[in-house]
Amino acid sequence: MAELRPVSRERGGLRLFTVFGIEIRLDFSVVIIFGLIVYSLAVGLFPQWHPEWAPAVSWGTAFIAGIIFFASLLAHELSHSLTARRFGIRVPRITLFLFGGVAEIESEAETPGAEFTIAIAGPLMSAALGLAFTFIVSVSLGEQTLGQILERPEQTMAGLSPVMTACIWLGSVNMMLALFNLIPGFPLDGGRVFRALIWRLTGEHLLATRMASTAGKWFGWSIMGLGFWNLLVLKSLGGLWLVLIGWFLSHLATASYSQLLTQRSLRTLRVGDVMRTRFDHVPADVSVENFIENYLLRSSQLLWPVIDQGSVLGTLSFSEASAVPVAERPRRLVTDVMSKLGTARVIDADAMASSALTALLQAGDEPVAVVSGAKVVGLIRGSDILRWIMLHQDQNISA
Repeated sequence: MAELRPVSRERGGLRLFTVFGIEIRLDFSVVIIFGLIVYSLAVGLFPQWHPEWAPAVSWGTAFIAGIIFFASLLAHELSHSLTARRFGIRVPRITLFLFGGVAEIESEAETPGAEFTIAIAGPLMSAALGLAFTFIVSVSLGEQTLGQILERPEQTMAGLSPVMTACIWLGSVNMMLALFNLIPGFPLDGGRVFRALIWRLTGEHLLATRMASTAGKWFGWSIMGLGFWNLLVLKSLGGLWLVLIGWFLSHLATASYSQLLTQRSLRTLRVGDVMRTRFDHVPADVSVENFIENYLLRSSQLLWPVIDQGSVLGTLSFSEASAVPVAERPRRLVTDVMSKLGTARVIDADAMASSALTALLQAGDEPVAVVSGAKVVGLIRGSDILRWIMLHQDQNISA
């Protein structure tokens, strides 16, 4: 599943390696799903197929199969990423996480054809892997053994080696992954294919996204309903897994559509258009104690430019000032604890609001200084952009 996501400066998870210039990261939630897959294979499926296997063989085969499965997920995401590159879209990283993987594509495809090609690449890769593992099994076992598997599955499967057993499972799971991703619900790959087709037919990208997102929500709710049926009627705990997947997909479908509305509404908006231009400065010769008592506590302003003879030296935030021990505040100047302008977190006034939003949201309640050249011209927080979006909702929908 490829998700269009603004590139984040703060990256969670573990960095594994770089391939084709794309950073590969592993979210810690993968440990959960990897453990579940290995456990279900080692304790459930493989002992059912091979009652005579020793536990070490079942667990070893399950562990290797789990590793190869996640390599298959990575190949799925790489196919999206490399195809996106063909259309001039930069993909800085791929993150494997609880429900599969996400390729962080920097921008939307500009045409329906590009959208279709990028989206279909993933399921095609999964299908190709599924066929490849199945081909390995067919060549290794021969037609006679394959026929016996269809006629007497339990007896024939019991005689297979760990390698063939893993290949059979990997072939089937990759084919199921391909089919699952082709379901026409956004943001699954099939939802993006569906959006591309509607986009081509209507010429309306926003309408196509809304329809694909609605389909994604309905699909997610359907899976949740099936999960509750398994829980309440069939008394199966496996329904919890379906409820979780269904909720995740419906939530992601809604969030993806909201993200598109945000991107469209901010496409011509610059930071200078929404920054706060009414703010105060603090002189460079003021002590930290004086700053806290006579500036910080007497204003709602949380970030203060520090000036000396009209020139801005840096910025001093609430958190920086409060970190100074009380005993040291009278003898330390604001210049001792401020962030110098060259190292402070700043945003250019001409920067696009859409590209600045991610960094601002990561800053939380902390405002960020807006600069033009070497001069602080305003202050801005992520809430300022979100407030602008709320006040222009009608314009967002019709844009």
